[in-house]
Amino acid sequence: MERLGVALPAGLSPLEVVECARLAEELGYESAWMAEGHGGDQFSVLTACALATDRILLGTSITSVYVRTAPTIAMAAACVDHFSNGRFVLGVGSSHKVQVEPEHGLEFTKPITRLRETVDVVRKLLKDSRVSYQGEVINIQDFDLWFQPVRQEIPVYVAAVRPRMLEITGEIAQGALLTWCTLDHAATAVKHVALGAERAGKNSSDVEVASLISCAVSENLDEARESFRPVIASYAGRFPRYRRLMAEAGFADEVAAVQRSWQAGREEEARRLVPKGLIDKIGVVGSPGRCQAKLQEYRDAGI
Repeated sequence: MERLGVALPAGLSPLEVVECARLAEELGYESAWMAEGHGGDQFSVLTACALATDRILLGTSITSVYVRTAPTIAMAAACVDHFSNGRFVLGVGSSHKVQVEPEHGLEFTKPITRLRETVDVVRKLLKDSRVSYQGEVINIQDFDLWFQPVRQEIPVYVAAVRPRMLEITGEIAQGALLTWCTLDHAATAVKHVALGAERAGKNSSDVEVASLISCAVSENLDEARESFRPVIASYAGRFPRYRRLMAEAGFADEVAAVQRSWQAGREEEARRLVPKGLIDKIGVVGSPGRCQAKLQEYRDAGI
């Protein structure tokens, strides 16, 4: 089965996101996912999407385990699941130090521990509607939801890039969410997720590996590539884990040059320095036929 979702992009108003989700359902997409960093509260917007749709799955891609407490995430997830009648998927992740600390004024410490414990608390609250929890970074005394969730278990997908987090995802989650993923990285990620699943006594096929894949569809290949330059330059300039992923794709020198220009404030220069080869490796660009063929390659790699 060829499963396809749509990631609702930054820059849309909340009403436009709802309209895109409604249209995606009409077009037959299986799922619609909303990120959160800026641009609106993802849970409230997804609730509006739930009320405007009937079938499409709705997910967070992702919600940060730092900017909300674990009980708040559980309450928000349960509410979207209620209004969607059981169509919600909770995507969680550690986000980034460069966002959590300067943008939210919070300390970015022990991300793997916080992620594990947050998932644990959310699951317990959904199952029992009440939790007391003593962990390494999360300590909760008798939190009560005060309502019964529609489902006692909501699928949890974890954002992961490096091997350790991919294996932890295999251990604790129903799915992994990758991003800026080359075909080589996809195949490697699938193996690490499977290792983690097997370590936890699970069947590796029970943990799905999905990826956000940036797309630009146009019969004009150069035009499609150009639309990628700003976002790749931003990620290469700002986020160490994605910069490393791009360097490992075979573009270490080029990505280093992009980083230097971006961090020196020469953003337009940074965009121009993004190589075509990198765009082609981590994106789906060009004609509809070319894009469909690339998506199939991702499926063949295990996505």
